[in-house]
Amino acid sequence: MAEEEIIILEASEDESSAPKKEEKTNQKQPLDKKKKLIIIGGSLFALFFVIIITILILSKSGSQEPTVTDVNTTIIADKLNKRNDFGQFSPSHLENMIKKANLLYEGGNKEEALKVYKKISTFNEAISYYNIGVAKMKEKDFQEALNSFKKAINNGEQRCVSAINAGVCALQLGQNKLFKYYVDLAFTYLPQESNAPLYSYYIGLIDYYKNYYYESLIALTNQSSKYYNYEQNYIASKILASINLDNKAVNVLEKKAKTNDSLTLGLLYARLGEFKVAQKYLLKANGHTEKPLQVKVALALVDNKLGQLEDSAKLMSGLYKQYDENATKIYPIKTVLQKSLFDVNIAQDEFDKTLFFDNRRTYSLLFYFAPFKVFNAKQTIDYIRKGSMNIFIDEIGPALSYLKRSSTLSKVNISISNGIKKALNHHTEQANKIFLKMINKYPKHSILHYNLALTYAQMSDFTKAYKNFSKSYHLNNNNYLAGAFAIMTGELIKKDIKKLKEDVKHSMTNDNQLKETNLFMSLVQLTENNQLALTRWLESDKDKTPLNLIFDTIIAQKTFNEKAYRQKSTILKSILPKDIMANIINFNVKHKKNDIKKYAKAIQINFKKLDLDYDSFYYGPRLAQESYIKLLQIGGLLYHERNKLIKKVELERKDPAAIIQTLAYLSIYTHNFEESYVLYNKLIDDLNKNDSTTIFYAAVASIGANHTENAVALLELAKLTDPKNYESRYALGLLYQEIGNWEGATIQYIKIGNSDFKSKYFSFKVTK
Repeated sequence: MAEEEIIILEASEDESSAPKKEEKTNQKQPLDKKKKLIIIGGSLFALFFVIIITILILSKSGSQEPTVTDVNTTIIADKLNKRNDFGQFSPSHLENMIKKANLLYEGGNKEEALKVYKKISTFNEAISYYNIGVAKMKEKDFQEALNSFKKAINNGEQRCVSAINAGVCALQLGQNKLFKYYVDLAFTYLPQESNAPLYSYYIGLIDYYKNYYYESLIALTNQSSKYYNYEQNYIASKILASINLDNKAVNVLEKKAKTNDSLTLGLLYARLGEFKVAQKYLLKANGHTEKPLQVKVALALVDNKLGQLEDSAKLMSGLYKQYDENATKIYPIKTVLQKSLFDVNIAQDEFDKTLFFDNRRTYSLLFYFAPFKVFNAKQTIDYIRKGSMNIFIDEIGPALSYLKRSSTLSKVNISISNGIKKALNHHTEQANKIFLKMINKYPKHSILHYNLALTYAQMSDFTKAYKNFSKSYHLNNNNYLAGAFAIMTGELIKKDIKKLKEDVKHSMTNDNQLKETNLFMSLVQLTENNQLALTRWLESDKDKTPLNLIFDTIIAQKTFNEKAYRQKSTILKSILPKDIMANIINFNVKHKKNDIKKYAKAIQINFKKLDLDYDSFYYGPRLAQESYIKLLQIGGLLYHERNKLIKKVELERKDPAAIIQTLAYLSIYTHNFEESYVLYNKLIDDLNKNDSTTIFYAAVASIGANHTENAVALLELAKLTDPKNYESRYALGLLYQEIGNWEGATIQYIKIGNSDFKSKYFSFKVTK
């Protein structure tokens, strides 16, 4: 059964929960587990009435009971209410009245039906003890019903079925030993019914109550009569669901499903992860059920799974106002981490070998290979070869040597130079601190804001990246790269970027120095998925810079240009032979047509022998850590890398915080939650790491280690430092819902809205 299951099987308005899975066939459960069946037994009593009454009718008349749709229940009620003198009727008349009263009950006219059962039950010996018991059960007078069934058994009336019903009464009365006695008694009388049309049904029911679920399933799926197929299918589907054969349970139940089965089918489809179908059935059940609370809570959970979090929140708010805390207890949840984070088989099954080409990964690749820029004062302009303020990564080394020879180099240039040097050595956070410190002194330098934004983008703090990219662009409208990146980061944090995009495109269009097909406009067109324009850029002549090459690789992949995909990725690796990301991309191009097992084997062979610069993994951009860890996970090399990291932490001197952070992050994926939790606490408390990413992953580790209160506190902090991080809000919503704080949960869900949000890290399971 999937961890994201909504609830256990509930099949009818009187049903509660499915039986627990039997570990060993024909092995009786302990008495304390029998107590759990009280609810199960009670929930089936209405079903048994139908069976018992029909057995009586079949034995008397040999005719089949008409269906509810054959009669008008209002007319039946009127006719029955006109009968005042029951003494004038023969037993056969009374049997017909019971038959019609049963139709009233099944047709939903339960109030009138119960009136008739009450009148029938007051009649003397004109009706059998067996039928008095049935009538009393309909009235829920289980003690009197039990007394009548005892007399019926003593008088030899329908002994097998009377014993079954007596057992049901005992369950309702909480008399578990008596329940066991009557189930055993029914089993004793079972041979007397060997020629009965419903013999297979009797066997199925008795085995069901004796906890022999597999044996019961065999009887119910090999029916000896055409009568009561629905009821038998229903119990069979219940058993199938209890042993996690949900697909088969759905197939069996859908054969003759009724309207009041919509809740059951909705829950079953939710367990299967088919949430759209589940939603359809739950909406159908809404308004046609005696369990509106259960239906609506289940629907709220399904809406949650579908990313319709605003709809989920509205349902929860309405239910909380109407039912108070009772609503929170129907289907309590437990916040869990997604299985795919840790399970190699699931990761391999879900792994898309294109690896990086959703929007977040696409843009992160561009940020990874994007150039930093140098502020070019008049005194140093002669030392800038390109005559502009743009310096690409592959030209940074020579550029810095020119700058250092300048005797008039400004303090801004020195700081920018130092920051870029740190960034090029993959010490991204240290570079970020240098740029951030300078921003306080020089808040109106476009290049400084751009460089700071780029480090934030590489750290996956897209909210702060957007703020500084847009600031950089507004300080200098010719800084088109800042404008394009501001559009991308704005899109990632769900910002309204329509006006910004129009402004950036307008500035480019009116710049006569730009070619019609240029890098900056093409980057904007990437956000619009304009494949025709992207293809024109791919086919244009351009310098072989890392940014151009990765952009070409992305375009080639998106336009299914296999030749260009291979060619561009190969060139990228050739100019950056030790770069982890360049090697991962090139590896993916070469092996993407392999099945996942061969792909994993190739990872093991190739990445053990490659001479790579691991600093980007240890200290650098978040994308390098995420991508390399995912690759190691699929290749089965995570634990090997973790052992290396543990040794490196002990020896690290130049950037201990960064290497501890990498180990803490990797430990999440190796399921070492407690260790990860401790490491993140050290980073936050001792090393003053308070960025939103560190805090968020500390919360992930806390949830994995079952430190719920710590997780809530960390996620509240993460939400404050980065309000647009939907992962933080979603996890916080789940945790609030888990502890019954639906008001707190709905606030977070409404902030996310109906955005089809699917969490990469978090899920939930229903605990009841």
